[in-house]
Amino acid sequence: MPSRPREQRPSHSYRSSARYISAAKLLGGRIRELRKARGWTLYAASDAMDIDLKHLQRLETGSLNVTLVTLVRMTTGLSVELDELFGFAQHIAGAA
Repeated sequence: MPSRPREQRPSHSYRSSARYISAAKLLGGRIRELRKARGWTLYAASDAMDIDLKHLQRLETGSLNVTLVTLVRMTTGLSVELDELFGFAQHIAGAA
């Protein structure tokens, strides 16, 4: 079965939704907040998290979709639990 073009895939429409954009920006802001609370530069944080610097920059601005693998690498580098990254969840819960 041939794959559908990217713009016709369900994930594409979700990524352009207001809810997704809001969640991505909130998650990126939370990552930035945790990084800055440690006094880390982007370079130091990317090293601690074992994430490419450009990748981390795009995550912090909410312009990159994050995978579970990347979330685990971030939490390991930040020494936090996964749920601590989602302290903003109450802001988007009602935006469904």
